[in-house]
Amino acid sequence: MNWFEDSKYRKLFDRSCVEIDLDALKNNIREIRRVSSPDADIMAVVKADAYGHGAIEVAKTLLDNGANGLCIATIGEAIHLRKNGITSRLLILGGTDSAYYEDAVKYDVDLAIYDIESARILSEEAVKQGKTTNIHIKLDTGMGRIGFATDGSSIDTIVEVCSMPGINPYGVFSHFAVADCDDDEYTENQYKRFIDTIAAVEARGVKFTKRHICNSAGILRFPEKHLDMVRAGLILYGLIPAGCPEGPTKINLKPVMTWYAKVIHVKEIPDGTTVSYGRHFTATRPTKVITISVGYADGLSRRFSNGFELMVNGQRLPIIGNVCMDMCMLDATDMEGEVAKGQVVEIFGKNRSADELADYLGTISYEITCDVGKRVHRIFVEDGKPVETK
Repeated sequence: MNWFEDSKYRKLFDRSCVEIDLDALKNNIREIRRVSSPDADIMAVVKADAYGHGAIEVAKTLLDNGANGLCIATIGEAIHLRKNGITSRLLILGGTDSAYYEDAVKYDVDLAIYDIESARILSEEAVKQGKTTNIHIKLDTGMGRIGFATDGSSIDTIVEVCSMPGINPYGVFSHFAVADCDDDEYTENQYKRFIDTIAAVEARGVKFTKRHICNSAGILRFPEKHLDMVRAGLILYGLIPAGCPEGPTKINLKPVMTWYAKVIHVKEIPDGTTVSYGRHFTATRPTKVITISVGYADGLSRRFSNGFELMVNGQRLPIIGNVCMDMCMLDATDMEGEVAKGQVVEIFGKNRSADELADYLGTISYEITCDVGKRVHRIFVEDGKPVETK
C-alpha cells in the first residue's frame, strides 16, 4: 500500500504533493561517492531549494550520507541553511553583491571571486570582523559567464587577490560547458586552460587547497578530472543531463521526486461540448472527463494543454482543453477500468521521468523540478512512509 492510501496521512496530501524519497537520495549520493575519485570531496548542489526538492531536508540527508559540503546560488540560501543547523562548508557558485559580504563573512560562507574590486571589498570586511574568509577563484575556461580570463592576462590579478588580508584562497574552479555532449575536444581544451592557469598562479607562491571543475556530467564521464573536489547537481536527484553519453562506470540512480495530484470530479459530456478556457477542445463523441487538482500555478505548464498525457492507474490519459490555474481536465473515455474521485494521478517520478515532460516542452529536467510550485506540499518519505522534518 502506498502511504497516501493510508487515511492517517490524508491531510498531508490535500490536492497536489511531491513525494521526496529520501532512500533514493541516500542511494544516489552513495553511488556518486562510489564512482568519484576517493581523493575528491563531494559538494552537493542544493541551490534553488535543492532543485525544487526542499533544501533543508535534502541537505541534511546528503551530509549524513557522504557529501562534504553544499553549493548554493545566493546568500539568502546560505543563511537559510545556517539558521536550520547546517554547519558544513557552503559555497556560493555565482555572484554575490558586496552589500551582503558582511553576512557572508559572519556566516562563514565561501564566495566565488572573479574580479579584483569585489575581492578588495571582501578583504576589508573580513579584516573588519577579525576573520579570514575562504574564497574560490572562478576561472572562465570557455563557459563565457563569469570568471577571470585563462589566456594568461589575469595571473597578476589573481595572485594579488589571493594575497589580500583576511582572504584565504581555499579553492579554484571552473565549469564545463559541454561535458554532457560528445564534444570532448572542447572539454579537454577547457581542462587544459584550467590546469595551466592554476600552475601559473601557484608558481607565484599561491597554494589552492581544492581544485574543482567537474559538474554532474563531468563526474560521470571524466573520472581523471575529478581533482580535489566535484560538484554533484542533477544526478543527486536521480536524473541524468539530457543527451549525456555514458561514463566508464555504470551508475545506479533512482528518481527522488514524484509529483502527484488527485481526481476531483468525473463526468460524461455529450458530443459537441467544449472544455476549458478558450473552448480549444470540442468533444467529437460522448466523452468521460476527469478533472485533476493541479494547474499552472502548481507548476504544470499551460503549454501541456490539449495533448500531453498524465498517468492514472498506470494508463496515459490526454489533457483536453487549456490547463487552468488550479485544475486541468483529462479524457478518460478509453480508460480501462473505473476511475473515481480521489484517485491519484502521477505527473512524473517513479513511473515516468521528468525528462519526458522536459522533452515535450523543449527544455531540460532541471526546469521541470524547479518549477513545481511552493504550494505543492513536499512530503519526505523513508521506508515508504512520511517522516517528520528534522
